[in-house]
Amino acid sequence: MLEEYNNLRDIEKEEFAHVVNTLLLKSFILRDYYDRNAKMTRASKEYTFIERNFDLVSDYLHLSGWILEKDSSRGVISIKNEYQENHLKLDLITSLMILGLRYYYETNSSTDALHAMVQLSSQDLVTILINFNLIRKDKRPSYASLGASYRFLEQHNIITRISGDFKEKNLTFYINPSIVFVVDYEVIQSLYKEIERAPDEFMGDNL
Repeated sequence: MLEEYNNLRDIEKEEFAHVVNTLLLKSFILRDYYDRNAKMTRASKEYTFIERNFDLVSDYLHLSGWILEKDSSRGVISIKNEYQENHLKLDLITSLMILGLRYYYETNSSTDALHAMVQLSSQDLVTILINFNLIRKDKRPSYASLGASYRFLEQHNIITRISGDFKEKNLTFYINPSIVFVVDYEVIQSLYKEIERAPDEFMGDNL
C-alpha cells in the first residue's frame, strides 16, 4: 500500500487526502451530482479518483476499521465501520423523513442509471409522512423545524437542494441513490415500533 501511495503524483496525493476526508465526513460519494449553479448534472471527480484507486483507498481506510464499498449500478461509494462504531444518532423526525424519502425513491426511481436521482418537494414529503401515518395531520412539524434535518441530509449526500430554502415549503430537492444504503429492513421495522410508542411532542408544531 505504501509503495502504491508513493507512486502517486503530488497532486494525486492531495486528491487522495481530499477524498478520504470527504468520505469520512459525508459517508457517501456519488458518481453524478447536481450542480445548482450550472443547473445540470456533473460527473464527480472524487468518485472517479476512488474508482481508479479503489484498492489503495480501501486498504488505507481498513487500517482504521472502515470498509469501502462501491455500487456501480447506482453510482454510490460508501463507507461503514466494521466495529459498528461512529454511528450517528438521529432524532425521530429526521429518521421519519429518511423513511419517507426511501419509500418515495423506491417507488419513483428509474432503472436507468442516468436518472438515478428523484425530484421531490418539502410539501410532498410532509404529505407522504401524513399519508403513511408517520406523523399526525394535526401535529405536523413546521417547515422551519425541518430545516436542520434537510441540511443534515444534504451534508451527507442523501439529498441535493435544487431551489428554495431548507426552512420553507418551496424547497425542492433531489433524493440521491445513496438513500438506499442509509437504512436496512431491520431498522425500518424498529422505526415503526418507535413510531407507535412516540409521544405527541416528537411531532413538532403545527404548520
